[in-house]
Amino acid sequence: MGSHRTARAVIAAAVVTAITAAVVLIMGFAWSSGGDRAQVSYNAVDMRAQMLDNGDLRITQTFDYRLESRGTPWRQMFQQYTLSSDRLTTISDISVTDLTTGRTYTQDTVHSPSGYGDAGWDSECAGRWYIADITQSESHPDPFDPELDALTATAVGEPAQTKDVEIGWNIPSTRSAKSMRFELAMTWHGVATAYDDVVALEWEPFSALNSTPAARVTGTFAFPKGISESNSWAWLHTGAASETTRLDDGSLQFTVTDLPGGEYINVVVMAERQPTSAVSREQAGRMKQRILEQERQEARIASNARQREARGRLVIWLIPAVLALLLVVGALIGAKRAGAQGRRHTGALEHWREPPGVSPAAAAALITDVMPGIQ
Repeated sequence: MGSHRTARAVIAAAVVTAITAAVVLIMGFAWSSGGDRAQVSYNAVDMRAQMLDNGDLRITQTFDYRLESRGTPWRQMFQQYTLSSDRLTTISDISVTDLTTGRTYTQDTVHSPSGYGDAGWDSECAGRWYIADITQSESHPDPFDPELDALTATAVGEPAQTKDVEIGWNIPSTRSAKSMRFELAMTWHGVATAYDDVVALEWEPFSALNSTPAARVTGTFAFPKGISESNSWAWLHTGAASETTRLDDGSLQFTVTDLPGGEYINVVVMAERQPTSAVSREQAGRMKQRILEQERQEARIASNARQREARGRLVIWLIPAVLALLLVVGALIGAKRAGAQGRRHTGALEHWREPPGVSPAAAAALITDVMPGIQ
């Protein structure tokens, strides 16, 4: 009995070893996709966009930052936007509020964090926000006046003028923080275009140039009064996992989870043009069917991409599973051999081998004289 327990122990140990190896392989794939934690990330972002009768957008964004320790303290948060004369002419009515402390920031010019110590920065610069033109240089920004420096609206498809602007706010010198919450509110001008049949716009709160990952992003896009789900359309575009809901008033609600740096969030909306439309940018032509067809193509492309991604994930996760199975089978064979070598047989032993190289007469003599009774 002792020899049989030893054989089972060898088999059990081999199976545990194989399964452990499989878990390490699977976890290795999971770990390799995560990477190191970013120095700055969003615990959560919530965005609300209200479309106004004139085609502008009133936007309120709440950012919940997580700041990791680094060589220098954190002193400045910022968001960058590209103005374009055919879709966003200027940004105004800006306000910044520290939701952690309840402090409302005041407007100021740009200050470089590198020119101050902690005490000087906190007393002279913290609690202030700025907007600057960074088209020529991010390190040497130019002043920006939302009214005087606004772009002149042009029709969609015509050559467009562009500017890059940065909205930033100075926080007290901070080594690290698990959560710092800020609200940024502003108005985007010249966003919508009124065609003969619909009013359409595109809102991109996260571009592909965004480098800050977010664990969770929620958002709501609301239409002006008089627009409902029956006479409006809305689509969400992103490569991250997402869910959308349309409400009776036409509002689009969306949730995006695990948004990595470099991934975009894009919202496309349109509504039937009302007789009282006050949208300043007008363009002749009917656009409804063209946009619907474009979105159908986008949906087909996205569906094909998801299928390819799912197949790729299946292959990736099958590899460690197959390896694990091979390890288990190999371990069982090895354990069986090890148990057979260490076990004392008490019953009959079956043994096959090639016939010996002797003549029949010699074999008969061997059986008769040496091993009598064997047939």
